[in-house]
Parts: sequence; C-alpha cells; structure tokens
Amino acid sequence: MMWPKGLDLRSLGVFLETTRAGNMAEAARRLGMTQPAVSQYISKTEEAVGAPLLDRRLRPTRLTPAGEVLRDRAEALLSSAEQALAAVRDVGEQPLPELRIALPNSLAATLTPHLYDRVSKELDPGNFSLRVGQALDHVRALMEREVDFVIASDPAENLGGIDMLPLFREDLLLMLPSDYDGPADSLSAVMDYLPLIRFAGHNVVGQLAERHLRRIRLSPPRIAEFDTAQGVAGVVAAGHGFALATPMCVLEGQAAGHPVTAVPMPGPGVSRTLNLLARRRELGPRAAIFAALCRGIIAEHVEPAIRRSMPWLGDGFQILEYETTETKGGVQ
Repeated sequence: MMWPKGLDLRSLGVFLETTRAGNMAEAARRLGMTQPAVSQYISKTEEAVGAPLLDRRLRPTRLTPAGEVLRDRAEALLSSAEQALAAVRDVGEQPLPELRIALPNSLAATLTPHLYDRVSKELDPGNFSLRVGQALDHVRALMEREVDFVIASDPAENLGGIDMLPLFREDLLLMLPSDYDGPADSLSAVMDYLPLIRFAGHNVVGQLAERHLRRIRLSPPRIAEFDTAQGVAGVVAAGHGFALATPMCVLEGQAAGHPVTAVPMPGPGVSRTLNLLARRRELGPRAAIFAALCRGIIAEHVEPAIRRSMPWLGDGFQILEYETTETKGGVQ
C-alpha cells in the first residue's frame, strides 16, 4: 500500500491532541503551536485520507465517523511508533548518539557547566546539545522531536504523551540593588521607592509575577521589561528599579557580575516548580536518570550558593523527591 502523501506521525499526533483537547485552540495551546497551524495539519490529514475528520458545523466540534475510526487506529499506530523508537535507541544500552536539552534562561549560567560535566561522564552521549530560551518554544520543540529533554516551569500540565518529573520548587522574591536601603515591609512601599523592572510577558517568571500582582490588586506602571534574568539583574543592579524574581534568577544575575541582593516577598507568597519533561516511553530509564542527575547537581552546587546568598530563604527553595507523573489531560 502506498502511504498517502501528507499523512505522517506528526500530523496524526496533532489530530489526536485535537480530539483530546476538544477544540483546535486548546490543542494549539497544549502543543505550543498557533491555531492556524493546527487547522492546517487537520486539513492536510483530511486531504490525505480523503474524508472529513471533524464536523465543523457543530459546537463544540465533533468527530465524524471517519474521524472516530482514525482516532482509534492512530492511537495504536503512534504507540507502536514510540515503542519502536524507544527500542531502537535502547539497543544494547548503547550510549545515545546525541542528547538534546532545552532549559530556561534563569538556569543557564548556573546549571550548564555542571550539567555538561555530569552528562558527559554518566550518560556519555556522542554529542551534547543545549538550547536556552522560553518554555513555549521548548515544549513545541519537544513535541516535534527537536529536543529530548526540557526543563520548564509547569508548562505541560495538559500535554498528552509527556512525562513530568519534578526537580525543585522556588518562591518569588524581591530582587534589589545591593546598596538598597529603602523599605521592604510591603510591596507597595517598595514600589513607592523604586519602579518595577519586569520580566517580559512571554517569560514564565514574568507571567508568574503578573498573576501575583493581579491577585493582590497592584498595578505598577510599565516602564521597562527584559526577557532574561541577566538583563533584569543588570538594570536592577544599576539602581533603576527592583524586580519580582526567583532565587535562580538572582543567582543568574550574580553569576553575570551584577551586584543584586534579594529579600523575602512581603505579604502573600507564590512559587513555581521546575520539572523535567520528556516524551513518554522514548528514552526508557534515561529520563529518570537525567532527572536524578539534575537534582544531584542542584543539591551539590546550586542550593549551597542560594543558601549563602539568601540564608533567610528556608523552604522557599526545595529540591523535590522523584515522582513520575502523567500530565493532566493526557491519554486516559
């Protein structure tokens, strides 16, 4: 049988995620894609199989009889493909030809040197590849098999086919110039003393900070925003303002040579959890091994630096015990 042009595993994966999500907008959010891109994948799949798969006249959109058949068959096909890929990559427990990792900017300078050293010794990949950037781009890269592991802040709770292994949790705090001598007992008082320097809206820390500000009903003026911890720390260190950040962001700024300090968040607290994301069943035990390796690096090199810089932090920084969780909203 000639395989239909335009029908591939990626197209089937997008179709299946759409059926799980219930609509293209939600599927696009889970996959880290745009809605038009999801719609294009669905249309190409329908053209390839020669039948409509979604009844777009209904709200919410429902599967056609042909769509129901493809859904059932595609689940088994993708599962078999994942198992085949896992078997090929694990043959004889040979070292991986390449290990591709993506992590957020807030961990880059602090984690990368130790990560490269430990991965080279313990996993022995033929090539070590690391990219730094934003969670949304990294999740898309993971789904499209451009990377093998992603370290991210809770971006994949509703992604099917992804394992999420928690690494650590950290509280939001105030990043201040090292010579700051103003008030720190309330957020509004700090804002009266210094303007807020924001993380850009597409940055996960920036999104966390904005949600917290809305929750406590504060609306500081927008004067400057940057998409990296180093950028924010540089402006804060120069005395131009303060930032809502995390311990890892503070360490990144200090590692870049910016003299910043940190104090606890006044009033209600908020935190983020950093997780290791991996495609389910593709790398066998290596995901758990890599997660344990990351926790070991954090315990040996990162947490001591955090405690020295922020001795008051207490449980505002916690390494989390190993636990593999299937993300919510995935394959039932």
